[in-house]
Amino acid sequence: MAVYKCLSSLPSHPYNFHSEINTDNRVISPSLVACRTASQKWSILEANSSDPSKPHQMILHGHSIKSNLQDKFLKEYEQKMEDVRELLNSEELENQIESLMLVDAIQRLGVDYHFQEEIEAILRRHYMAATTYVDGFSYYTLHDLSLRFRLSRQQGFCIPADIFDNFKGKDGTFEGKLKQDIRGLMELYEAAQLSLEGEDILDEAAKFSSQIVGNRLKHPYHKSIAKYIRDLQNKNGWEKTLKELAKMDYYVAQTAHRQEVSQISMWDYAAIDMLPKSWKMCYMALLDTTNEIGSKIYKKYGYNPINSLKSTWASLCEAFLVEAKWFQIGHLPISNEYLENGKVSSGVHVVLVHLFFLLGINGKMGGAFQVDDISELISSVAVILRLWDDFGSAKDEQQDGNDGSYIECYMKENPGSTVEIAREHVVDMISSEWKRLNKECFRLIQNSSISSFTKAALNLARMVPLMYSYDDNQRLPVLEEYINSTLFEEINVD
Repeated sequence: MAVYKCLSSLPSHPYNFHSEINTDNRVISPSLVACRTASQKWSILEANSSDPSKPHQMILHGHSIKSNLQDKFLKEYEQKMEDVRELLNSEELENQIESLMLVDAIQRLGVDYHFQEEIEAILRRHYMAATTYVDGFSYYTLHDLSLRFRLSRQQGFCIPADIFDNFKGKDGTFEGKLKQDIRGLMELYEAAQLSLEGEDILDEAAKFSSQIVGNRLKHPYHKSIAKYIRDLQNKNGWEKTLKELAKMDYYVAQTAHRQEVSQISMWDYAAIDMLPKSWKMCYMALLDTTNEIGSKIYKKYGYNPINSLKSTWASLCEAFLVEAKWFQIGHLPISNEYLENGKVSSGVHVVLVHLFFLLGINGKMGGAFQVDDISELISSVAVILRLWDDFGSAKDEQQDGNDGSYIECYMKENPGSTVEIAREHVVDMISSEWKRLNKECFRLIQNSSISSFTKAALNLARMVPLMYSYDDNQRLPVLEEYINSTLFEEINVD
């Protein structure tokens, strides 16, 4: 079993699509590009290919897909990637702001997983150039500096937050004249999403920019999963090439997704008739699946993490039993007790621990890196999921907070609190947890052996708002749109 990285983890925007990607044959809504990325983060497939850096070759050469992709398409697809690679290596773009805009566009279109080395080289050059000279950051516009800050931090380069001091007035606040720079303020807000604990200037930047730009910044890229492109409507010469590559890449990904869904559906239906009304059979099915995963990891990496995998399932079941006991006896725990158990019952640790071993992290680092080393990362993602889940449940159930959620626990501990006050508190907690998650990602992503896992964990946190953003009818229309576009909407690649 091979695990292929199919997409980078860089910022995205799930709801406000301000532009469309025009092609020669039809218009691709940015939501289509967004939909593709929602489920394209990681694909676990049986494959003969031993080179995970070329997932498109694995997809294109699959027996059940090969008939759908002609040789002409494959050649054009490869050529488009080479064209973009040449753009990234162009001396004309070296250390120019346009190179950052190119990287940003590639990332937002979701095709950057093809060009990780080139992107790393560009951002490293920018980082070295800015930190080598005194006042290396002082000559940039607000937009350009914010873009450089965001892209650099995402890549693991330590850019200090105080570079934005140049945009403050004598009174220590952001200057009023910046209110006219809408483009710069939007990028400043996006940069502020990569703040760490204690970086007050970025909190001030987020507040200042959001007050001016308003709802357009409701869903910042860094905390979302979708991809759309706003700046491709400019006059850059590489616009057409990127659009064509994104269109072809979308088709390749959609073909793979359809195959995966078909296989999963066949497995589900076949299993239904075989399951008796016995929990023992459910246990055996889980045990067999876990053993199979452990065996495949052993064949690929030389070690079997079966004990670690079993312990994650055991802890999940124990957390479920705790919640069942609370419900049975009518006990409402204190908020901290609820959240500690809720982090486990969220199931995040089950997903990420399995992924940790499937990616071979332990083997790549000679056993020097263990699951315990990612415990803080897992914890932050789990808290974000649990709080978002409860945030949606307060609306989804009784509308008064009496749903056994964190909100109800908080209201019990704080007599006189309303549901609105409790929900505001949860929003603040989610924001604080994102800062801790940023810190862990920044620490881990600098290690190339674990950067892929780090990005996957970050993507899981980004997926959470999409899963729990209910409308007034308690439905998830945006999630439905993503799934439909990912699997069913056709795209013309001729």
